[in-house]
Amino acid sequence: MFREIWKILRTVGHPFRAMLLLMLRSPFDAAFTLINALFLKHAFNAVEQNDISRLMLVCFLFGVACFGLFLYNGTIWTIFVAFNMRMEGVLRLKLFHKIASFSYQRIEATPQGEWLTRLNVDAEMPFNRPIHLPHAACAVVNIIVSGIILWTMNPAIFGMVMLFVAPHIIFSQLFIGRVMPQLNKKSLEAMAINTGDMATLITCADIAALYNSHDYFMNHFEESSLELFCRNMKIHMRNAIGASIIPLFGLGGYLALLVVSSRWIASGHFTFGDLTAVFQYRGGVLAGSLMLINCLISIQGSVASMRRVNDTMCEQGGH
Repeated sequence: MFREIWKILRTVGHPFRAMLLLMLRSPFDAAFTLINALFLKHAFNAVEQNDISRLMLVCFLFGVACFGLFLYNGTIWTIFVAFNMRMEGVLRLKLFHKIASFSYQRIEATPQGEWLTRLNVDAEMPFNRPIHLPHAACAVVNIIVSGIILWTMNPAIFGMVMLFVAPHIIFSQLFIGRVMPQLNKKSLEAMAINTGDMATLITCADIAALYNSHDYFMNHFEESSLELFCRNMKIHMRNAIGASIIPLFGLGGYLALLVVSSRWIASGHFTFGDLTAVFQYRGGVLAGSLMLINCLISIQGSVASMRRVNDTMCEQGGH
């Protein structure tokens, strides 16, 4: 998976700059979780102690920290998105020139829709997916930082959080992530056939009218559209099953932690501010895990496209 991504980055150039921007973008979620947890902890402790001045100071520092964090993230994200758009344009251009260097026999041996899919859909996958490598990096850092803080606060709480998070990750990878590349590959193949049928329907409209074969072309287009629909539905069905187990693990872990922590508060080992901070760090681990699962599924789903691009770029050209 990451080998295909690295090949794409080497094809378009500036792979180390891409890694640097990725590293600069990755701490945002962890920092935001930390800021929220510290704010809630000290704010509720100030409320319990009826300390208004301390509460006002905590709110002021929280506002300053959020302003600085979002300013930093907006700046880095603006640079990162512009970089991605340029790299996608470079990849499309290089892929177009590579296909143009093929012999006439090689181009005619592959349906027109296949080439259009590679130039449009496949070239878009590495850089313009809604959830991809940048979000995965943020999720990993968020999980690590939040997990370390939970462990230092109370190892029992960390174990309880991971008891509900780990099965979710394992189930999602085994049931969804493992089959997603193959499902996405079949969907791309069906899309290429459907694109070819649509192009034929448009370019051969005059011939179809001349020989009264419009129904023939329409039937082919309808069949390929239905096949594309069925293959995409298999992907959506897997994603829907994965989303249906989120309440089971998420709400279950929340209730278990709430019951245990309430006893610690009653015995004086915990404050309400500590509990709210724990929920924030648990939210960081849980949200990071959910984001990481979705990112891995998205990345694995785009592996087929990246592999097709890499295979095309590695082919020997020549007229």
